[in-house]
Amino acid sequence: MWPLKTILYFGAFWVACAMSLLNPIWGLINYMIVYQTDPTATWWGLPLVDLGMRFSLLAAGFTMLGMIVARRRMPKIRSAFGWWEFGVCALFAIAAINTLTGLEYGPSARWNFEKLWKLLLFALILGRLAASRENIKLVLWTLVIGSLHIGYDAYTAPLGAFVLGRLENVGGPDFSTTSGAAAHLSAMLPLIGAVFLTTKHWRWKLVAGLSGALTVNAIIMCRTRSAFIGLVVGALIALLAAPRARRYRIHIFLIAGALTAFSLTDDHFWKRMGTLIDSQVMATDLATVSRQEIWVASLHILADYPLGIGVGNFPRVIGDYDERHYKRSTHNSVVVCFVELGIQGGVVFLSLFFGSLFLIYRCTRLAPGTRDPLETQILAYGMLISLVTYFVTALGTQRFYCESFWWVMILPLSLYRLTVAERAALVEVPEPVAGPMPENEGLTDRVLPYGI
Repeated sequence: MWPLKTILYFGAFWVACAMSLLNPIWGLINYMIVYQTDPTATWWGLPLVDLGMRFSLLAAGFTMLGMIVARRRMPKIRSAFGWWEFGVCALFAIAAINTLTGLEYGPSARWNFEKLWKLLLFALILGRLAASRENIKLVLWTLVIGSLHIGYDAYTAPLGAFVLGRLENVGGPDFSTTSGAAAHLSAMLPLIGAVFLTTKHWRWKLVAGLSGALTVNAIIMCRTRSAFIGLVVGALIALLAAPRARRYRIHIFLIAGALTAFSLTDDHFWKRMGTLIDSQVMATDLATVSRQEIWVASLHILADYPLGIGVGNFPRVIGDYDERHYKRSTHNSVVVCFVELGIQGGVVFLSLFFGSLFLIYRCTRLAPGTRDPLETQILAYGMLISLVTYFVTALGTQRFYCESFWWVMILPLSLYRLTVAERAALVEVPEPVAGPMPENEGLTDRVLPYGI
């Protein structure tokens, strides 16, 4: 007999698969839940492992099938394929070419290439399906609930889940390591905050607040310096870029959140974070020194192979340039992109990042003409802090092949699309007929201009 939790999860999964045939957004939500929870890594998920099912593949398959059979339920957008999507396709094309021109297309390269094209494909689906106000709220709430689950797992983690005082093996496979979990959760925190600010009912605010508190606690338990730097930079941007209409309220929440986080820390946490400002310790710290050595070696690799060594080949090649770091990761998302996909891949990747920042800026400027201007501004604000936090954190840990990193990258495109669609819908309201208005007909005699 299966455990009750296993039965509930299995049943909910198939219900979501069926619902995705009526509306593909539920298939996308199903996939994101599977990605964040990873039931196969839990004790109650062992019966599911025995089934041999690939839950993420099934969820993605039903999502794409739903996009065909229920295409009328997909958000209406003006351009089904824009410059951001072309950038993603260009990055995929570069990776595909590098499987032929790179050094070797072995098991590691094959695994990473398959992962890359899958995550890029899902990012394109996310950018398309989340392009309505209702759908983007569902996506954000999925991230809130997923972070709540990960935070609860961290809160209840046994002592065996800690390695050298740092939390390991929580969340999905993309962020089961301490650095990966901290990077993922740090990026989720601003999105949770945006949901908290835009939610009107207090009972749902409590859910978002609890998710945020458990997320902060889990980040602290990871004791990751790159995530700490990302959060510090994100907090500074949050203070400076807060929407004017809610600036003081947001500042109060930020201060309250910082004080709450401080109360959850311990001496071990601050001792590790203190090494960031101790030049003597940083000069001898094994993790810091090894990163510097790896990045220097990466520059030599890039000089020898400016067109890239091929997806997934860095761990195999780094030992030839610095034998001390054989099979080590780059610990830097930008570095791994430039080295494995070449200068052209790195340029495209950075263009996508700055393009997402530009889309957030456009959403902020266009927000006054949308259905809910303040909510649009706050969502754009949350995405800005999330994107900056994740990117800065990713400079100290390898997140290039992590799906949630690309979710954060493409969410601004979804928000921009819904912003443009809502403004266009207001513009297309027909002008009132000249002459006297019949009694009890019409509620307004003017159309909101596009440029307001």
